[in-house]
Amino acid sequence: MEALSAYIIKVNIALIFFYLLYVIFLKKDTFFAFRRYFILAATVFSFVYPFITVSAWENIISFEKPQKYTTQVTVEDPAFAVVLADEGQTAEPVNTININWWQVLLLLLSAGVVFFLARFTWQLVSILQIKHKSIRKNIDGMEVFDLYDEITPFSFFRWIFIHLDSHSDTEIKQILLHEQTHARQWHSVDIILMELLCVFLWWNPIIWLMKRETSINLEHLADNGVLRKGVNSRDYQYYLLRLTYHQNATRIVNNFNVSLLKQRITMMNKTKSPARKLVKYLIALPLALLLMAGNSVYAQNQRESEIFTEVEKYPEFPGGNQAFMKYLVESIKYPVKAQENNEQGRVITNFVVEKDGSISNIKVIRGVTAALDAEAVRLLNSMPNWQSGEHQGKPARVRFTLPIVFRLQGGSAGKSQSPVTPVSADVNEKGKILDEVVVVGYGPTHRESIPSPQEYAESNGNELFIVVEVQPQYPGGDITMNKFISDNLQYPKIAQENGIQGRVITQFIVEKDGSLSDIQVVRGVDPSLDKEAIRLIRLMPEWIPGTQRGNKVRVRYTLPVTFRLSDEAPTVEAAKGVQGKLNDPVIKIGSSDATFVVVEEQPEFPGGNAAMMNFITENIRYPKEAHEKGIQGRVITKFIVRKDGSIDSVQIARGVDPLLDAEAIRVVESMPTWKPGKQRGQPVNVMFTLPVVFRLDKKTEDGIQKSQTSSKNVQNPEFPGGENAYMKFLSDNIKYPVIAQENGIQGFVDAVFNIDTKGKVTFVKFNRSVDPSLDKEVKRVIELMPDWIPGKFNGAATSITSGASFVFRLQGDGVDEYKGPTPSNAIVVVGYGSSKK
Repeated sequence: MEALSAYIIKVNIALIFFYLLYVIFLKKDTFFAFRRYFILAATVFSFVYPFITVSAWENIISFEKPQKYTTQVTVEDPAFAVVLADEGQTAEPVNTININWWQVLLLLLSAGVVFFLARFTWQLVSILQIKHKSIRKNIDGMEVFDLYDEITPFSFFRWIFIHLDSHSDTEIKQILLHEQTHARQWHSVDIILMELLCVFLWWNPIIWLMKRETSINLEHLADNGVLRKGVNSRDYQYYLLRLTYHQNATRIVNNFNVSLLKQRITMMNKTKSPARKLVKYLIALPLALLLMAGNSVYAQNQRESEIFTEVEKYPEFPGGNQAFMKYLVESIKYPVKAQENNEQGRVITNFVVEKDGSISNIKVIRGVTAALDAEAVRLLNSMPNWQSGEHQGKPARVRFTLPIVFRLQGGSAGKSQSPVTPVSADVNEKGKILDEVVVVGYGPTHRESIPSPQEYAESNGNELFIVVEVQPQYPGGDITMNKFISDNLQYPKIAQENGIQGRVITQFIVEKDGSLSDIQVVRGVDPSLDKEAIRLIRLMPEWIPGTQRGNKVRVRYTLPVTFRLSDEAPTVEAAKGVQGKLNDPVIKIGSSDATFVVVEEQPEFPGGNAAMMNFITENIRYPKEAHEKGIQGRVITKFIVRKDGSIDSVQIARGVDPLLDAEAIRVVESMPTWKPGKQRGQPVNVMFTLPVVFRLDKKTEDGIQKSQTSSKNVQNPEFPGGENAYMKFLSDNIKYPVIAQENGIQGFVDAVFNIDTKGKVTFVKFNRSVDPSLDKEVKRVIELMPDWIPGKFNGAATSITSGASFVFRLQGDGVDEYKGPTPSNAIVVVGYGSSKK
């Protein structure tokens, strides 16, 4: 919407400037043909120049990008969110009334377009009706339509209409000369163009003035055509005056008589302008260049001021996330007036962290009441400067979305009865969503202020908190908790045998005495994994309870536990627990020899990817027998980069032919020692997948040599951080659509997309699809990708086509087993379904 608005504004600015230039410098001369071409060229240029910001020529060559990614499994549950509040509590307002003024303006503009488009259509229909009622006649070898009604003569494209009984033979000859000029020079094209401009830009008065000037200039051209045929100027002018009181047919035709006859007569009597005055028309060139320059500057500023929601390095509150939560807890207040009026609900706020770390563009994109909205804005305005974010190595502006839930507790606390404030921003203007903040207040039956520590001690103290000043903690801290999980959690054998893995989200209450209660699974994967996660939580010792205002309180705690299978041994990942919301997994627990798929620092061939490509190019040999038999294809190899950088367990994940498979294994095994991957600063074993493409070129005698030579000229695009970062991005972002899980939809989706010369992902298409819900999710994730490092051909940036494959597979009791294809380079997304009764 914003881009369309900017485009329309640019078009109208250009039209206004060109019209002013026309009126000031060109309107009074007699170069009617040049004036016509100026108006047409200015109109077309006004609609085109907003796109002129880059070179029109671009070297676009499409290559297949070798996929160096292994299969990854991520699990998603058929639930939109984890329920954190008690059943009796609600955070949503009622009777929401939102007014989007942009939509109101758009509705008004659209209504005007519909009206003028209907008017234009009716005018076209009127011409056809007049033609139908007229009699076709031939005058001096010219086809003419004799009008049924006595109206002014006119033409429309090649059709000429005259009421013959109203004019003498001399007058008819003059009329035909006039209308022939209109028809021969296709003046109706100009009229139609101006009418369409008035339809779509009806709100700009300059457009109507341009239409008027166009009509007058076309009449000047036709009048000039008549006088050039030797018609007496004075007789012709008197005849025009006699037609003044005749009725016109319609506005979209070339009428023989139009209004403002004084201008026409004056122009017929005016001395012809000297040729040297044609230089005036060159004034349009500097104006055109100025408009293009302004548009380029605007586009550059837009790129520099672009607000991101996904960046390589996110802005950070001073002191980190823990300090941010502490700031929110200490700074936000539940307005006393809101408590007295029983106001509660979720205020969704938006703000931008600027390049210098300052906070700007604070908005309430979904409000509740004026008091609660004002408190949310006050909180954000009082924040200190953040550490700025970065994208592609440069400081970037980043938008965040922060939901703040105001919730009342107490016997009479209920749903808000206060009117809801309107949305003050586009609800689609979303940023990176931060953890939800819950602010607890007391209903009108309580004191006006939040209870003091003494008052709290006198109360029953059974309130359940989501956010507290000091969060509960496992005895000994996170490291001790991770060791406890590592020592006690057992990967269920049945889950290993069936390849079941995924993230189990557990939730429990840390009581005031540190004991754990209400242990439950809020997002499960499989009964065996869910049961093991609950068993582990029940084994935990008493925690250090959380405190609020110096008093021990009950706190709801969420702990994700991820079960993941690897080639050597099953592993379990535990995420750091949070109060009410989930963080990304940060702890990996398992055998010290476990093989990782995703690591913080990926393994690397000595010298990087370019050196690896050169090594393969120089060492690979196309098997003679395979060459003679025309065997070619992609061999997917898989191997482990050990802690010491050595290559081990080389195998074929997907083969083509024994000859090509053996050569691929030989090349991989001959590689030198790699730089090992690292997790938490320690070298680890990492599974790596490398495709080796054997391709024959029929145009050369030695196909493989040409293939190798070409590969040296092509540098494939690279995802920021490399292939493992690419895998992690897909794993973290792909979701199994709820509607697909509920309807038992599963299958293989194969998508391709283009990475342009700037590294942006465009033109997502599907080679194979299953269901619109799955296609939409895959397209969402691909379009969510950050900019890639663009590919190159002969050292110049080029567009390259890449692809991604996804297998959506359901598991659970009563779910049909997935029997479709599972390519080795596909991302497998596992959902948890249930049988339908």
